[in-house]
Amino acid sequence: MRLLLLDAAAGIGLLATITLSARRAPQKRSRHVRALGWMLVAGPLPLAVALHAAGRLPPTTDQVAFLSAVAAFAIGAALVLSVDDEEDQRGEADDDSPPWWPEFEREFRAYARRPPTRRRTIIRS
Repeated sequence: MRLLLLDAAAGIGLLATITLSARRAPQKRSRHVRALGWMLVAGPLPLAVALHAAGRLPPTTDQVAFLSAVAAFAIGAALVLSVDDEEDQRGEADDDSPPWWPEFEREFRAYARRPPTRRRTIIRS
C-alpha cells in the first residue's frame, strides 16, 4: 500500500510539473534541448512500464525504475513546454513579409504578455 501511495504522489507531482511548465513564459533554447526533452518524454517511462509488464525486475528495482522514469518524464515535459517554438513554426515562408513586420510582432508579443491593468472609473458630478 505504501508503494501505491508513493506512485500516486509521483503522478500528482508529475501533473503539477507539467501544469507549471505549461504556464511559464517560453524561453529561447536550442533545438537540442527540445530534442532532449522529447527523448526524456518518449523513452524512459514506456520502457519502465514495459519492463514492469514483462515482470523482469525485482519489486524494489521495478519501483526505482518507475520513479526514475516519472522524474525523467517531468524533466522532459518541462524542457519541451518551456521552449518558445513560434519562430520555428514560421520557418522560411515569411521571407516576403514587410520589413517592419518582425519589429511589430516583437512589440505585439511584449504587449500581449503584460498583465492587464485595472481601469479606474471616474465619476463626475
